[in-house]
Amino acid sequence: MKKLLKDREFLRLVAVIALPIAAQNLITFAIQMMDTVMLGAVGQTQLTAASLANQTFFVFTILTFGLASGASVLNAQYWGKGQVEPIRLVTALVIKVAFAFSVVLSVLIILFPEQVMRIYTPEEAVIREGVKYLRIIVFTYVIYGVTATYISTLRSVASIRVAVVVYLTSLCVNVFFNWVLIFGNLGAPALGIQGAAIATLIARLTEFVMTIIYAFVIDKKLRFRPRDFLKKDSALTKDYLRHGLPVVFNELLWSVGVSVQSMILGRLGEAVVSASQIASVVQQFATVFVFGIANAAAVVIGNAVGEGDMEKAGQRADWLKITSLAVGVFSAGLILLIRPLAVGFYNVPDATKAMAADMVGIQAAIVFFVSITAVGIVGILRGGGDTRFALATDLCTLWFVALPAGLLSAFVFKLPVLVVYASIKLDELVKMAVIFWRLRNRNWMKNVTRDRVETILGVQEESI
Repeated sequence: MKKLLKDREFLRLVAVIALPIAAQNLITFAIQMMDTVMLGAVGQTQLTAASLANQTFFVFTILTFGLASGASVLNAQYWGKGQVEPIRLVTALVIKVAFAFSVVLSVLIILFPEQVMRIYTPEEAVIREGVKYLRIIVFTYVIYGVTATYISTLRSVASIRVAVVVYLTSLCVNVFFNWVLIFGNLGAPALGIQGAAIATLIARLTEFVMTIIYAFVIDKKLRFRPRDFLKKDSALTKDYLRHGLPVVFNELLWSVGVSVQSMILGRLGEAVVSASQIASVVQQFATVFVFGIANAAAVVIGNAVGEGDMEKAGQRADWLKITSLAVGVFSAGLILLIRPLAVGFYNVPDATKAMAADMVGIQAAIVFFVSITAVGIVGILRGGGDTRFALATDLCTLWFVALPAGLLSAFVFKLPVLVVYASIKLDELVKMAVIFWRLRNRNWMKNVTRDRVETILGVQEESI
């Protein structure tokens, strides 16, 4: 451990990756917070409607994250071997898949917006507002799928700053047009929840344009080219299906599970949804550095395994486990510190504020376990290529522990709201114990790269 702490290259790499990702997460948090604050000023119904309408988008964002994370399992190890061509091909593959998913989901939402809202709530007023929001926000899906997938895959090659610039610009654009279109400033009509959706669409278009310019004009590391989308590599595709697909299923089914949690809360009342949304924003703020460390862990572990240096990978994993404990304690303390200010920031009824404050208190306890599980699964296990075990751990604890506990406490035993809210978070505690058991030895380390990659673009050609 002392040797590792003296490894300046390792510490520099963690900082170079974790800090920009933390900044990116902080910007994403700021976007979500400003949306909720501004819509909360319009009314609790609008805030609830936007929160529930965004559940389908949440599932899609996690799907794109899963696609990119699955790619990063391969990309981080290929980067450790100094091979760039396989990274371009895997990235092109996941962008095409993300694009296809976004088109299908967009069509479904365009055709059935009211039915989508009824999945989450039976309240007619909330459904009407949510449909208004969905009919506009659905046009962000396709462009977001391309942008987010590409930017996320850049993490595996330590290209992080572009994400900060893109999302910071998006934040400024989103806040400005929220102010103009929600409230009717600068002579614009006051569009309320529709204004929030239009502002988000403009921000997503800005992200897309900036990302395309960077990928094809500015980037000198990957040198991505349009013809990469036409290349085929059966070996890499099989590798992605074997090692990356479990990550995609992991994130997709996890997001569906979280969406089911929203359905549970959505049937407990409008105030419960608003309070949980406020608590979620606070938790997101407190975990910006947690997921920065988790994503950095995936890269530094993947690089070491790709180099074939399993001893280095093990030492890095040990250091990251200790770091996750410290970051968890810090995040929990931060939530308790900002709770009064954060809850008081929203223009919602006092009863909703009181409930939100209690939920934030529960989040303070849960976030300690989130730090450990995020670094363990998103970082160490995925970086080490142990994606199938990560999949089983994430999904079994959510679907067989948290969701049954939430459903039983809400609809069978009809327990108080806060007990239900705590019940749907129980998976993190169980998951932590499983992760520590898995990391007790080196069985999670799996080199998933190939020494030679062949691509097909009309004729067969050899890569680097």
